Amino acid sequence: MKEKFFYPLFIGVLLLAACERGHDPTPAPHYGEKEAAQGNEQKEKAKKEQKPLSLEEKFLPPHFLVNEFTAKATSRSIHLTMHYTLSEQLYQLLEQYRDYYFVIQYPEELSRVTHVDRSNVVKGPLPANGQLSYTITISSSWIDDIPKDLINRINHGDLRYNLLILDKERSPVHIFNDVQWYPSFDPNKGSSVISEDGGART
Repeated sequence: MKEKFFYPLFIGVLLLAACERGHDPTPAPHYGEKEAAQGNEQKEKAKKEQKPLSLEEKFLPPHFLVNEFTAKATSRSIHLTMHYTLSEQLYQLLEQYRDYYFVIQYPEELSRVTHVDRSNVVKGPLPANGQLSYTITISSSWIDDIPKDLINRINHGDLRYNLLILDKERSPVHIFNDVQWYPSFDPNKGSSVISEDGGART
């Protein structure tokens, strides 16, 4: 009688002990939560691996084209107007990069008499509404009158200007020599574009 009672009790105790040992009090994660956690880890990893945006080599033709460049002078000022076009690729980069700038380097004939060798830094228009063509005007002034023959040479487009493109730190990333003649360059024969390191590129 005692054996009949003891044997089932012993088996029950063993089963309870086995259940307790196999029980994990922490709830199993849902499949969706685990998947989301893995997705977040991958995004963080991608952010770390992603290179910072740069304007290096991005303003080269055909991604940046100067369509027209004109200079108009008075005895104490100069106004330069530039019409340019961006490629879709450069447009998308500038949407993310945001700030870029232009500076015009004046010809020696002008800077010698005015003591102004370059324009002020002008912020480039930010891409918007899918627009690829833009116009900017850059102006400078000085104290003393310049000679009339120099004014005439400026207004007839006889002088040479260099266009500097700066990144958001205002460091030069491209220099276009003789930008006023750039629209007439044949892209199949090269162009006078100089990169930041000073090496000519065609």
